[in-house]
Amino acid sequence: MKISHKFVIFSSLGFGMGVIIGVMICAFSATLTYSDGTLYLCSKELIEAVGNPLTAFTIQAFTSGLYGILAMGGSVVYSIEKWSILKCTLIHYLAVIAGFIIMAITMRWFIGKEGLVSLVITLGIMTVVYIVIWIANYLSSKSQLEQINKELDELKALEIKGVTEA
Repeated sequence: MKISHKFVIFSSLGFGMGVIIGVMICAFSATLTYSDGTLYLCSKELIEAVGNPLTAFTIQAFTSGLYGILAMGGSVVYSIEKWSILKCTLIHYLAVIAGFIIMAITMRWFIGKEGLVSLVITLGIMTVVYIVIWIANYLSSKSQLEQINKELDELKALEIKGVTEA
């Protein structure tokens, strides 16, 4: 499959997942942060900045979708065969982290000195999660490659056996 086709498929999935995950995370964190018995689907600061809760929610949902495109669509860098796995990983990781920082600032998720501390903690958690997901994908790919190599070795052995018997 061409990289452009992968990008379109992954980006489409990423947009939907980004919207869903973004809304869930923000609703959970904003509701806990304000602790006033109200369910918040975006930060109060964003609502105040745009002047309307529905507009704020729509902006946040769309922005989360764009971030999903960046994260999922950007994973096609792993399909660039000329690049090393280290280069692909660093480019994707930096894009994901930079995109998150831009989104978090734009959405006013981290405000003030306490917000900066929360942002650093969040980036640390994201880095750990990124590493865990990367290791899981790496081990899965390695296992698949080992299985393919085993099957190729078996085919070679059958071919050699077939040639010597003929």
